[in-house]
Amino acid sequence: MAKKSGLRPLWNKNDIKKMFDKVGEDAERIIVGIFQQAGEEFVKFARMQAPENSFYDHTQNLRNSIGFVIVRDGRIIREDFKEQGGGKEGVVAARQLCSELARTYSSGYVLIGVAGMKYAAYVEAIESKDVITRAASFTEEHIKNMGQSLFKRLSI
Repeated sequence: MAKKSGLRPLWNKNDIKKMFDKVGEDAERIIVGIFQQAGEEFVKFARMQAPENSFYDHTQNLRNSIGFVIVRDGRIIREDFKEQGGGKEGVVAARQLCSELARTYSSGYVLIGVAGMKYAAYVEAIESKDVITRAASFTEEHIKNMGQSLFKRLSI
């Protein structure tokens, strides 16, 4: 009769599944954390610009329409919109725009930063005032740097 091998498995299939699930949860937490930090920086940068570079916000709607959402597989999992000094329409418009945009990203993670008022593009294009363009560029660079730093630490 043949003798069984002296090797014994260290893990069963269930143990391996648990390990992969844990790694997936950790990856999600890290991705969402990076996007959360980047979104907060986006909002802070866009709202706190120097007056000579920015716009004059008569109603607070435009400034209040600046916000972000984090989307996973087409569903919003986090959002950040703040009403400051009136301008409720801005928050409503931003949320509505983000909901529409979120549905277009059916897989993966996405950070969406917006100025939700329809006239935001006009203010940037016609009045040559920055609403979110510089904040978006800054945020994109921030995410790239955070991602590179993360991959370097993981030796990927």
